Amino acid sequence: MGTARARMVTTGIIASAVVLGPVACGGGTKDVPKGTSSIPAEQTVTQSATGATGATAAAKPADEGPIMEGDHSIIRPEAVGPLHVGEWRRPVMSFVYAISARAGRDSEDIIVVHGIGKDTVTLTFENDTLRKIFVTHTGPHTADGIAVGTPFATVAGDSGATTMKRGTAKVATLSRLCGV
Repeated sequence: MGTARARMVTTGIIASAVVLGPVACGGGTKDVPKGTSSIPAEQTVTQSATGATGATAAAKPADEGPIMEGDHSIIRPEAVGPLHVGEWRRPVMSFVYAISARAGRDSEDIIVVHGIGKDTVTLTFENDTLRKIFVTHTGPHTADGIAVGTPFATVAGDSGATTMKRGTAKVATLSRLCGV
């Protein structure tokens, strides 16, 4: 499997008639040997560069912040609630219980889970590593309230939004929220 495929890591919201879709970004870890860091190389480089420029050493990683609000998960870049893209299957599945499972293409395991508060999400694992988190039900939302059911015009009207057509569908992505 090529490294380009290994870096295709997404976190996304899929919404019916709304438009929040997965976008490839960042790079989760893949088949990390025991004893090595699970921090993606991009984060490590960014944090080291920040320290070298004299900026404060306590720069927050992109996905740091609250993980839950009430009974619902907060969607952050490469994470939904306590679930992080790039994590091993066992710790991820310790937070949730499976509702259904099926095999996907290229030996992926696709599992619909519940139990992150009141939320239900779909997880895709490849080589026992979480590769994608799809939010298809109401509940999980970004820190500024974008969720399944948010009107397309609201998302597309955001200052950092990029819109495009995919077939007959319109898709809006937000640059500040990689993967949403």
